Amino acid sequence: MAHPTRIEPSVLHKLAMHAPESGNRLWTGIREKSMMTLNSTAFPNKKIEEWKFTDLKLISRTPFVRTGQAETIPAQNIEKYFIPESDRSRLVFINGIFQEGYSSIGGLGKGVTVGNLSAYARNKIVQAYLNKLVNYENDLFTAYNGLMFEDGAFIHLEPGARAEAPIQILNLYTDSEKPFIANPRILIVADTDSDATVIEEHIGLSENVYMTIPVCEVKVKQRAHIHHVRIQRDGQNAIHMSRPIAYVEKNSEYHSYTITLGAKLSRNEPRVIQEDEEVNFTMDGLVLIDGEQVADTHSLMDHRFSHANSHQLHKVVVNGSAHSIFNGKIFVRRDAQKIDSFQENRNLLLSADGLVNTKPQLEIFADDVLCSHGATIGQLDPEEVFYLQSRGMTEEKAKEVLTYAFALETIENVKVDSVHKLLIDEVYRYTRANSKPKKVLV
Repeated sequence: MAHPTRIEPSVLHKLAMHAPESGNRLWTGIREKSMMTLNSTAFPNKKIEEWKFTDLKLISRTPFVRTGQAETIPAQNIEKYFIPESDRSRLVFINGIFQEGYSSIGGLGKGVTVGNLSAYARNKIVQAYLNKLVNYENDLFTAYNGLMFEDGAFIHLEPGARAEAPIQILNLYTDSEKPFIANPRILIVADTDSDATVIEEHIGLSENVYMTIPVCEVKVKQRAHIHHVRIQRDGQNAIHMSRPIAYVEKNSEYHSYTITLGAKLSRNEPRVIQEDEEVNFTMDGLVLIDGEQVADTHSLMDHRFSHANSHQLHKVVVNGSAHSIFNGKIFVRRDAQKIDSFQENRNLLLSADGLVNTKPQLEIFADDVLCSHGATIGQLDPEEVFYLQSRGMTEEKAKEVLTYAFALETIENVKVDSVHKLLIDEVYRYTRANSKPKKVLV
């Protein structure tokens, strides 16, 4: 195990000297490519357009160490996060380290492979796709993950395979005296005519300081379907910098739903890349933040071929002095005709101190497309609050109901019953706790 290493952006070259040793040639190649990126990429700052609203001083001033062996945690503290539907289709990681004793795999049917990456390091699918889909361009955090990850989740669906249960990837982060960095990794390869639902969760078990940098690569081949739910419930002092990317082939579908609830600072950069004609993909999100949380989403829907439908609804509720940033780009390349793409960012402010920066973007170089985008920022409608009060509700209850209704739309398409209920409960918990802001706008 490598000795703890301080992560200082001014001395990034030191990371290579302390990267975990590996006898696997693939791992070594990933570290070498990551090191090249670190040596050629400046640490982000507010002078860079893509980072002008996000202050990263919390990262640069925190004396992080690389996480060591996972701590021993009482079983009941882990099992309470298990999804009942995934009783035999679960991968558990603690601080980025695979936990075989808590994982349960083998109940997914013929042609479905699920396991940890280090166990499948010599698998031909892992060799062909791991680190081949990620975006390294001007991205320091992907390089951080590439240098420091030790293990991750691997899902492969053979042609025609159907996962008989949702696959849960449970990432837990423990208490620690020193701030640490964990680097989860996920590779999903869905071959032709395959189908699966993946539930990716990130949960902080304490309120200590840590940073997690998840990198997720998804390859969806012809006529395959992937339903991907990402739930971020990190501790309130955590930093979460996620990098999910999906490549979608002809006649395939990829639907992603990201729920952001935790972390003091989070930055999610989802990308969906169209690789052929006749595709359908979704990139919806729900952000519920309070206090001094900062939640930043920079997304890209990249249309490279004709005939595609894409959809993005990103909803945000802000209370306290929390800060939401959204920069969503619909990119339609020159030969990508007959594109039907929709993007909308709706923001609800519950307090006078909350802040929203939103920038939906269209970059269209084709002439036969139907693309729309929009953004709204507002508070609860006083007339709606008054109407509910006239029907016997208190002002507090009326605001709670309206906020609850606003947030629910983005989780309606989550297929797994227990996860859908969990998200409804989380929305209810948030709206009930934040129905009495200190500085009210209505």
